[in-house]
Amino acid sequence: MERTVAKGQTVDDVLRRSAGIPAAFIALFLSEPEGSPKKLLPRALRWLIGLAEKPLMEPLEQKGSKHMVEEINSSDMHSNEKLSKVRDEGVVPTVHAFNVLKATFNDTNLSTDTSGFSAEAMIVSIRSFSSPYWEVRNSATLAYTALVRRMIGFLNVQKRGSTRRALTGLEFFHRYV
Repeated sequence: MERTVAKGQTVDDVLRRSAGIPAAFIALFLSEPEGSPKKLLPRALRWLIGLAEKPLMEPLEQKGSKHMVEEINSSDMHSNEKLSKVRDEGVVPTVHAFNVLKATFNDTNLSTDTSGFSAEAMIVSIRSFSSPYWEVRNSATLAYTALVRRMIGFLNVQKRGSTRRALTGLEFFHRYV
């Protein structure tokens, strides 16, 4: 969990869908004993949702921080490249959080244990669609897709068996409202 929010992360730390971070979280969630109340999963989901909804760092130009600009100008790295990486530094933990949420809600073994967090995670995902950062918008839409599949299901008219996986509007509102 500490690696997810470690200081000093840049865009370079956002590998393809956060690399192994979601898999590590899933392994921890699945390691809790069956038949006993889950303790780690609810705590981690609250933390991840809180991390995902945390206000993102404002763009450097809007902050007007002379100290950060001086620090960038004094470095060896090309100024524009460094400025871009500093701007994106606050985005990385949010992207990791959305990628872990996506993997968690996609896991069928955790479906009953995560259902209580679906509505809150859906709200956070939708609110993040308006983020100024592409990375956050992208990971939020992936998490949103996983949540829609988990909450509503899908109806494949070609196969009759999939009709049981889809919710009607009435069922949805009784369950989540």
